[in-house]
Amino acid sequence: MSNAEWVRRGFEISLEKDRLDREAITKMLKATYWAHDVPETVLWNSIMNSRAYGLFSPEGEQAGIGRMVTDLSRFAWMSDVYVLPVHRGQGLGEWLIHTMLNDPAVAGVRRVMLSTHDAQDLYKRFGFEEIADGSEEARQMMQLLRAPDEGN
Repeated sequence: MSNAEWVRRGFEISLEKDRLDREAITKMLKATYWAHDVPETVLWNSIMNSRAYGLFSPEGEQAGIGRMVTDLSRFAWMSDVYVLPVHRGQGLGEWLIHTMLNDPAVAGVRRVMLSTHDAQDLYKRFGFEEIADGSEEARQMMQLLRAPDEGN
């Protein structure tokens, strides 16, 4: 894995795991509906064993996180996309998602999936579609299915 970095208006997205603030990230994620009951060690292990995108403020503080669980060729699961409330409203969540999807290491992955209870409209702007079988669980699951040669 490369230690790529992206910068925008003083904010930075980095793949350098040694920069991640464990305490800040676990506090962020423990406040979410999807990870509130996950033990801190399990949360941290999931981050350390994923392609983790740390979002940092201009002051260098942890401002958000996103991660991909992927084989870097056929499948990726986008997870734990989160921006601290104090930094919301600046397009940072969209930038984080865009960066994750367009990271050269992931851009060629054909199927990207995620699960969300409340952000379907956000992810639809990036081409994700609901998996339509009509069940409640399926309405929470979304995927982006790319053409085999797209992103190469």
